[in-house]
Amino acid sequence: MADTDADHARTVLRLAVGDRCIGLDGAGRSWPMLVTRVDRKGVEVEAAAVQTFVPAPGEEDAPLPWIELAVALPRASQADEMVDALAQLGAAVLTPLTTERTTSTARADAEGRRARFERIARESSKQSGRLWNLHIGQSHDLESLAARGPAAWAHCDPRASHPLGAALTTPTGFTRVRPLVIAVGPEGGFTPAEDEWLAARAAVSLSLGPHVLRTETAAVAALAIVVAAVTRR
Repeated sequence: MADTDADHARTVLRLAVGDRCIGLDGAGRSWPMLVTRVDRKGVEVEAAAVQTFVPAPGEEDAPLPWIELAVALPRASQADEMVDALAQLGAAVLTPLTTERTTSTARADAEGRRARFERIARESSKQSGRLWNLHIGQSHDLESLAARGPAAWAHCDPRASHPLGAALTTPTGFTRVRPLVIAVGPEGGFTPAEDEWLAARAAVSLSLGPHVLRTETAAVAALAIVVAAVTRR
């Protein structure tokens, strides 16, 4: 067991010899485990039953579709809390989004946050029992994000007249078999040029309610609504 996992098992879960726990690999597999040793040097476990496997997001029989949040990252503490929540809710990918209004500080720090975000996402997966870890993608602007391939697009806009939940239930709404990219802009929102770019690519402009939300709040709220809608189907 890795040192961080051993510390978690000893100090948080307070596992003792003979206790049972679940081992996760972050790639869809889990094992019922039996604790066989706990001391200062570490924790040892052994498989107590055969492994189970859950398909990756978007694959056949997966619990959730492939949902990517492309977010203009907020400040450090808000971003950390956002990553934690997105991981728990089941986002497949978080992509730092560079926009016209992204500050120079945010641009410079986006890549440097990767290791911290990955650690937070991993801890969230253990806490929530999620079998596939949230993937932290490379930074992209809208053009390079779209160049990767076809997907359904949406973007959060407090001026929009169509609530996100309603769009998910329409015949032209999103389905579990299409990757969905939800773009969330920075403080101040997307520029008119970026709004036009999104509209030209048939991105659905969606409202999350009557109030202007902070970036991190909008990202979490949008994902929660999508997950609730597709889970009911």
